[in-house]
Amino acid sequence: MSRSALVVFRAVSTLAAFLVALLSSRAAHAQRVDISANVDNDTVEIGETITYTFQVMSHGPATPSDPKPGAIPGFSLRGVSSAPVHMRMSVNGSNEEVNGLTTQWTLHADKLGSFTLGPAQITLGSARRSAAPVRVRVVERGQGGGRARTRPPNVDPFGSSSLDPFKGLFDFGDDDRRQEVIPPNADPKLALDQPRAPVAFLHATVDKNVAVVGEQVTLNVYLYEDPYARQGRPADVHEANANEFLKRSLLEDETRAVGVGTAVVGGKVWNVKLVRKNALFPLKTGHLAIEPMSMSLTQARVGLRESETLYVDVQEPPVAGRPAGYAIGDVGDMSLQATVTPRAIARDGAVGVNIELRGTGNLPGQLSLPVVPGVEWLEPTTRDKLGQMQNDRFGGTRTFSYVVRVHKEGAVDLGEVRLPYYDADKRAYSVARATLGIVNVASGPARDAGADTPEVVLGGMPKERRVLEGPHAQSYLAERSFYWVALFGSPLACAFALGAHGLLGRWREKRANAAPSAERIAKTRRAEADDACRGDDGKAAIGAIARAIEADVLAKTGVNLRGADTSTLKSELEAAGVTSARAKGVLAILRECEDARFSPDGVSIETARETWTRARALLDEASA
Repeated sequence: MSRSALVVFRAVSTLAAFLVALLSSRAAHAQRVDISANVDNDTVEIGETITYTFQVMSHGPATPSDPKPGAIPGFSLRGVSSAPVHMRMSVNGSNEEVNGLTTQWTLHADKLGSFTLGPAQITLGSARRSAAPVRVRVVERGQGGGRARTRPPNVDPFGSSSLDPFKGLFDFGDDDRRQEVIPPNADPKLALDQPRAPVAFLHATVDKNVAVVGEQVTLNVYLYEDPYARQGRPADVHEANANEFLKRSLLEDETRAVGVGTAVVGGKVWNVKLVRKNALFPLKTGHLAIEPMSMSLTQARVGLRESETLYVDVQEPPVAGRPAGYAIGDVGDMSLQATVTPRAIARDGAVGVNIELRGTGNLPGQLSLPVVPGVEWLEPTTRDKLGQMQNDRFGGTRTFSYVVRVHKEGAVDLGEVRLPYYDADKRAYSVARATLGIVNVASGPARDAGADTPEVVLGGMPKERRVLEGPHAQSYLAERSFYWVALFGSPLACAFALGAHGLLGRWREKRANAAPSAERIAKTRRAEADDACRGDDGKAAIGAIARAIEADVLAKTGVNLRGADTSTLKSELEAAGVTSARAKGVLAILRECEDARFSPDGVSIETARETWTRARALLDEASA
């Protein structure tokens, strides 16, 4: 090869190497990938949650997919969400394509110690890329130091860390390229084969499709939202009409949707909110319809969304075994409790009868009252305390207050109030009963129910004049004795009144300063315990029972049950004349009261009433 040819060959080789290096540099710049992983708090208390964020930004055509958190020792996965990014931009006249993905895992701290999360991984093209692992420390409750959570920065496609103002603006949830990570807490009961509409849709369910008249049918209406789409506020809301049902809400506030978790719909994750929960009580038999609920999400450019039309087949409860007096529609689980006061009146007097109807279902608005000769029931007043109970049941208490007049003498039995009902869970009839008992009626002025009372015409008029009287004799005030008595007796009466007032004031002051007797205190404490047990606050009733026991024992034996150990108290009670068995019983009940008062689980009113029954029996035996 000649010298000139060799020079040309070397120049061409150098130029080719330069072009290859330049193209390789541009390709490397085009394929630049930014990967980061962080947590919002690197020191977390046990039982709390943290957010583990994994961000990938690829400057090239490759699209990141299939994010994995890697190892998460000491934590359990509670939820996951991903947000893809795709854009084209021009930098110095050069077009560039950017594809990104931000994934957040919600982790629950289960164990104490220091743990390494990750490394989180992503698929980019045919390669698998990883981020640096993250260290997190889990400490005991109260040792977190109140450290504020830090919001992880978003990866900016231009290389800086700032919020993306366009995130989600043009995303309407129909990008099929997103990769789903199904969270373990997704509710399988809310899963659907396919979404009923894009972005958001309504879905209605009932807990049963066959019922009897009066049986509760629970209607739930859910709002499904695509977590990758922009959501809006509901507008133009129309309730689900159920004209052949009695509807009662089971939500405290129907203006706010309640998040119930996530569900898998068509292989993708959707967020689910409960917007309505109603107890429906069918009023008739037949194939009854529940019309759709509808709303619009205008801010998300979503039009009208409607739930399904549902149907319930309703029939009457079975005729076999139906008790006398049963009214169609009385379905549930019910009980009656009655109080009558006073128990002793005069004839034609009145007593107050309070009947408390408690249970689940559509509680009836009136009761069937016993028919007793000479007993008159007036119209009642009612008080309701109804709403959601356990297991999404509607119920509570309805109190009927009657005024009852008794028009005959003697021991009058007011009879029994009965309420037959059908228990749909047990598929059997039952009868709630409340015995009213006997009222002692004393004798009074007789009334003839068949005699008419004469009507008084122009009452208060003077009697008719039979004869004409002559002029009355003229007299003077000073000639009358009462004038002189009033003249001289008034100063004496004033002096006597002032003296009596002073004596009365000093007597009242002395009486007010005098300490009440132990017997009086014991009687007051027992009355307070009786009143507390008639209420519905078990903790307050237990406290009243303990105070009644202490006051009663102090009044009868002189032994103060406070501030001494059990063995000492037992010895003192036996020395005061109380038998060993009764002393043990009183102290045991007192310990039960103390344990119940400070129990973290609380105490029911039924337990308090049973405790007071046993305590009252022991106290009465001790005084016998």
